[in-house]
Amino acid sequence: MPQELSTTQAYTALPFDSFAMGSSEREQLQQGTAALLKQCLADFGLSATFSGDYIQQASEDPKDPLIYQWGGRLGTLPLDQAEEYGYAAPPGGEWSNGAGIYLSSVENLNPVMPNDPTEAAQLAAVMYGPEQGMILGEGGDDQALTPDLIPTDGSGNAPSENGCYAVVEEEIGVPFVDLRDLTSDVYGLTFSHEAVKEKADSWSACMSDAGFDYARFEEAPTANAGAISADTIAAASADVDCTTTTRWPDTFYFVLADYQQQSIDKQPEKFQSALDAERERLDAVNKLLGE
Repeated sequence: MPQELSTTQAYTALPFDSFAMGSSEREQLQQGTAALLKQCLADFGLSATFSGDYIQQASEDPKDPLIYQWGGRLGTLPLDQAEEYGYAAPPGGEWSNGAGIYLSSVENLNPVMPNDPTEAAQLAAVMYGPEQGMILGEGGDDQALTPDLIPTDGSGNAPSENGCYAVVEEEIGVPFVDLRDLTSDVYGLTFSHEAVKEKADSWSACMSDAGFDYARFEEAPTANAGAISADTIAAASADVDCTTTTRWPDTFYFVLADYQQQSIDKQPEKFQSALDAERERLDAVNKLLGE
């Protein structure tokens, strides 16, 4: 560890960033994949809204807009924003998924399940296969859909063994190269690093003096997600003050970048293949949609 670290460490590009498409391309990939899944669901008379790490959800009531969490890098929240919105994104600002440390992945794409248990089971049966069509009961007393409740297509056929998910994956024909475990491991190593733990202790003590009990940096934005209130604003403002005082991002992101580069150096071909797969999937999805 260098004795002096840059105060802009938290704003520099991280090594893993070089092996992922940009957010706009990932949004295009998730929206396109969702469109293909919707086409398959429509064959069985169903529809669904999809939630993904790169798909912004919209409120059904324009008078009651959704409150999004600020999606910037942990430790870089501006004080003026914290004092007005807490950890929430300013209304009308650019949307970015997540708050705190959230391991966003283009693979995280799922249908929003209906509240009705039977309708949810039917959607699961078509999305993932008839065996997944379980009506959730209280205390784990789940019941499988009876054959007459499993949706069929126009020819009377039940969903395939692994549902629309598998059908669309076969159509795309380019599997993801999953880096989520590697990403999680690198964050675990970073939080376990002695220099980072020392900074976390200093930040935690500062937050305690301000009346908040958090051990790790990401706990504050996670615990204060949701509505903008006096409490969330107070927590976010104290967080920014303690971050400025302790300068923990300088150490955290230096260590994180080092561990990321070590991970890349061990298997560079895997990281490159992950980026190649994302790009090839996007091309395949666009062709299937006629774009």
